[in-house]
Amino acid sequence: MKRVIKFILGALLGLLVFAAVLLWAATQLLRAAPGEWSQPLRIGAWHVDASVTTLWRIATHPVTLRLLENRSVRTPYGVLQWRADAQPNTWRAVCAPCSVRSAELGHDAVQLTRVEFSVRRGGQSDMQGEFALGDAPRMVRGRWSAHLDAKGAELKFNLPDTPIADAYALFASAIPELSRARIDGRIHGDARLRLPAREWTIHPHVDGFAVAGLGTEALLDAVPTCNGKASTLKFGSWLPRAVIAAEDQRFYEHTGYDLAEMTAAWSASPLQGDAPRGASTLSQQLAKLVYTGDSRSHLRKLRELLYAVELDRTLGKGRVLNLYLAMAPWGEGQCGAQAASRHYLHKRVDALTPTEAAWLASLLHNPDRELAMLAVSGQVNVERVSWVINNLRPMPKLKREALVNALADWSPALH
Repeated sequence: MKRVIKFILGALLGLLVFAAVLLWAATQLLRAAPGEWSQPLRIGAWHVDASVTTLWRIATHPVTLRLLENRSVRTPYGVLQWRADAQPNTWRAVCAPCSVRSAELGHDAVQLTRVEFSVRRGGQSDMQGEFALGDAPRMVRGRWSAHLDAKGAELKFNLPDTPIADAYALFASAIPELSRARIDGRIHGDARLRLPAREWTIHPHVDGFAVAGLGTEALLDAVPTCNGKASTLKFGSWLPRAVIAAEDQRFYEHTGYDLAEMTAAWSASPLQGDAPRGASTLSQQLAKLVYTGDSRSHLRKLRELLYAVELDRTLGKGRVLNLYLAMAPWGEGQCGAQAASRHYLHKRVDALTPTEAAWLASLLHNPDRELAMLAVSGQVNVERVSWVINNLRPMPKLKREALVNALADWSPALH
């Protein structure tokens, strides 16, 4: 009996030593080198800042992939079904349904009925494959590749020529307008994502984007209202110019959306802070005021884009601009340019000076914040107002410079 007990104790001790050695070896294998891209791993009391490069190579090793074959893996995005592909050294994964959540996409997750992608390893640090989103016959297909080094990873995506209607069809169950909208046009392009910085570089190309069937022509004869009261549509000359300078400098050039601005916004590093203006055109902002509301979600932005493209066609630039000025929120409960002008500057909107118009327009991107800063400092946001004045057109450069130089001694007579 003593021999049996000694044997069991010896075996247990051996197992403990083996486990300790295995844990030590795993720690040494996974531990990130100084300056290397790392990810914290914790199992009970054991933790290590693991090398993402090592984790990548283990996860994509043929042995690992073979062990996953014909298995279902639960991930934060959904259940992933993994199987070998007919092509040599290629695996295929299917996630149906699939959910992707990202700060860049808003508060709600992107819900897709199906995501399918293939994986082919091209060495320890390179992979490539194809992807397909949605259901046949309107799947959105493309190619991807990835390269990993000690500092991070670069993923590349390529979308070949695709009908815009097919891209919108991915969200058919969540965008009610798609049941009646007629969408024309095509899109193609490529994108790069650098990790862990999450820096996007996007190069989209859109041809012939047009929308019909949403009924926006009803706004041609509609009387805009603010807080239940009819709003004026006479704004003089300086405020419309200042609003275009502040919110949508290519207003007369685009067709309801500004692809260059959207691309810049998508590609902006999260560390760059606030841009001087957003990617939404005046047509998109009018669509938000009239149709979609202002929730921060990718679905709202997609709906807004549909309405904006149709609004630009059915109403024309002048009507879009006038409706926006008549309905825009200006802070402190003020709705529309006429109300804002009388509330803040105690005069009719068509009597505004260029500086007053530029200041009023400078509030639009975030009126509550700008007014709070003014209340504390007693001074307008000179940088923001100067930026608007410098973009006022038509106005001679010397006059713009004179207005900017005078800003240091100017403040609105609010009371």
